[in-house]
Amino acid sequence: MVAVPTPPIRGTFSRNTLTSIFTTALDFVTLTGLVELAGVDYVLATWIGTIVGSLSNFSINRWWTFQASWQPRSWQFFRFVLVQAAASGLHTAGVWLFTRFLGLPYPASKLVVAALVYLVWNYPMNRWVVFSPRFAALDRRVQPPAL
Repeated sequence: MVAVPTPPIRGTFSRNTLTSIFTTALDFVTLTGLVELAGVDYVLATWIGTIVGSLSNFSINRWWTFQASWQPRSWQFFRFVLVQAAASGLHTAGVWLFTRFLGLPYPASKLVVAALVYLVWNYPMNRWVVFSPRFAALDRRVQPPAL
């Protein structure tokens, strides 16, 4: 059995935090642009923003954050879509709840929810499921590189 290397958490967490700041900025610009310039409801705009942010997130995480470009892309992307679908739901529901019931403006709600979802869902799921060498190692044709 081949030992599966796992990148150190300190390095991946730091790189993933930078990646998330960048992709959350894309998400936030999309959200506010749709609401303020196009008149789209903030709930729908929140969902669309998460999709825009996630499109760049996958590529950056695959190549830089988790250095997992050696893994088969199709199953990795499939896992990413499942994780991101849940994240989009958490973002959309969270922004709606914070705005509707706590009375926060939607931009403040988005910032709070983005931080919470990142810490409790996105980073753990990306590290241990989407880009995990253990999942790629299930395919016997893939040999993980030495770290």
